Amino acid sequence: MVVKSKGARLTALVLAICCADGLPARAQYPVAPDVVVFCEPTLQHAMTDIAALWRSESGVKARIFTAPTTALLLAQIAHHARDDVIIGEGDANADAAKTQQLIKPDSLHPLGRNSLVVAALSGSAAAADGGDSLATIAGKEPITLVDPWAATAGADSKQALQSLGLWEKVTAKSIGVVGTADAAFLLSQSKARLAIVYATDVAANPGFTIVERLPTSSYPPVVYWVAEATHALSPNAAKFIAFLTSAAAQDRLRADGVEVSP
Repeated sequence: MVVKSKGARLTALVLAICCADGLPARAQYPVAPDVVVFCEPTLQHAMTDIAALWRSESGVKARIFTAPTTALLLAQIAHHARDDVIIGEGDANADAAKTQQLIKPDSLHPLGRNSLVVAALSGSAAAADGGDSLATIAGKEPITLVDPWAATAGADSKQALQSLGLWEKVTAKSIGVVGTADAAFLLSQSKARLAIVYATDVAANPGFTIVERLPTSSYPPVVYWVAEATHALSPNAAKFIAFLTSAAAQDRLRADGVEVSP
């Protein structure tokens, strides 16, 4: 005679009840309605605002996480990090995401564009009407910008400044950083007279003013795309992507420095 323990008898009883009632023996776990969004760091402020707007209209949370598309974002998703919506930068990265089957191809569409600008502290001499331009300050006052080796923003800034004939003058008295967020911080602390950052960085810092825009023809377009992750879990992922095309969301993106796609 085989003697079963109390725990074994209880397990057998539960299985017997489930089978007798035609119910699955395995528990059915509900999927959280929250939408997990991975996006470029340059879009953190804009997407945080969008998440708040989305929740006010839908009652559903959108959780925003940031990582550079090329270096980290796609790699994290490839290693099965939980994600429902991806907002990446660059057509090459969109193609890579499709090739690696990280996104649902039919859900992919353009979101908008960013631009490189020259920012100053609001109320400073550089920001005043008739204030000093990048050309007049270059080489005389400290200007902070991203190093070309550190990120796309740096390589693009170098290309734009070279086209304007200002690269040598600017770098003669510049402060190199690894990202536009660092450039914005140094400007906010008055460590530099001007900063070359993205339009979204200026929108995220109320104390900044755009004094110049680098010609968009002088560097590759900074474009963003959005897609649903292949292994999305939230039942609201597609709805969140659709919300991004609403008038309210588009207005919010524009206010946060993104030139939205038509």
